[in-house]
Amino acid sequence: MKIQTLDTRKKYILIHVLVLFSIILIVVFGFVISDKNAFTLSSLINYFLQATTSILLLIAPPVYFNIYWIIPRYLVKKRYFIYIVLLLIMIIGWGYIIGYGEPLMDQYWFNQPNQEMKPENGITGMIVIILISTLLNLSYRWFIQLSKINQIENDRLHLELSLLKNQINPHFFFNTLNNLYALSLEKSDKTPSLILKLSEIMRYTIYDCKEPRVSIGGEVTYLVNFIELQKMRHHNRGIITFEKKIDDESKQIAPMILIVFLENAFKHGFDHMEKNAFINFKLQTTEKILHLHIENNFSDTENDGGIGLENVKRRLSLIYPNAHELKIAKKNTVFTIDLKLNL
Repeated sequence: MKIQTLDTRKKYILIHVLVLFSIILIVVFGFVISDKNAFTLSSLINYFLQATTSILLLIAPPVYFNIYWIIPRYLVKKRYFIYIVLLLIMIIGWGYIIGYGEPLMDQYWFNQPNQEMKPENGITGMIVIILISTLLNLSYRWFIQLSKINQIENDRLHLELSLLKNQINPHFFFNTLNNLYALSLEKSDKTPSLILKLSEIMRYTIYDCKEPRVSIGGEVTYLVNFIELQKMRHHNRGIITFEKKIDDESKQIAPMILIVFLENAFKHGFDHMEKNAFINFKLQTTEKILHLHIENNFSDTENDGGIGLENVKRRLSLIYPNAHELKIAKKNTVFTIDLKLNL
């Protein structure tokens, strides 16, 4: 821990040294441009020393005192009156030091012509210095604070999305294992095929769905496997249709969203109907839009979708804010889902 703190301090000091050195070079460059006499090496050294002493002795002290003592102790803590009083004292007091000190330094240290000492010039310079340093420091503080807020928000969203996905996956596998159990009791020849489909589905969810985005082609294959798996169990209960028109299967989409709507259709439709059940599933993509439309009938008087639809609504709001349109309708005994996503 101490080594890390030492390294951090070294980097911090190095940054300050580089910033001050850069400012000195800028000032020296300004001196060189404004020099009407012949430019020599000795004049360059003289300009460098003059800029260095002025910045380090006259400008840096009030700037550092302002941003590292007055601002954190008073401005940040909203003790505005004390901050303004201290700032005025510093501007006037240090303004006099600059107004008297800089002409003396130029005259006795760098053999410059004698200049009139004007404290008002120093005060004016202090106002400009304090204004610029305060605005830069507050902007830096705002940027750091905003970065921290964004990081916290991103961490929260990632955690929430992970929790929502974990709520969906166990629910799906629970239903699938129930299907497998039912067929095994019947000693159905379809059991091996169902196990294979389940294996493919598990491989997809365990490996591919770790990423924040998956290909539409992979998601469609996952949906097809799910439908085939369900058909094995519900072959005599009704009709399932799946129409798809995908222009580019390599386009990306958030995983485990479309399956929730399909699973909901089975959970609240086929699972509660002995016959005449139906699910019409249509999926179409264009260059920029994915359009999903599902219709299914049901026998229950209520079909609100439960936790599955609530979770997927939340995931859509987190992953596709202002980039999706979801319509849910229930008329008589037909439940309709219409989803559009911006790809």
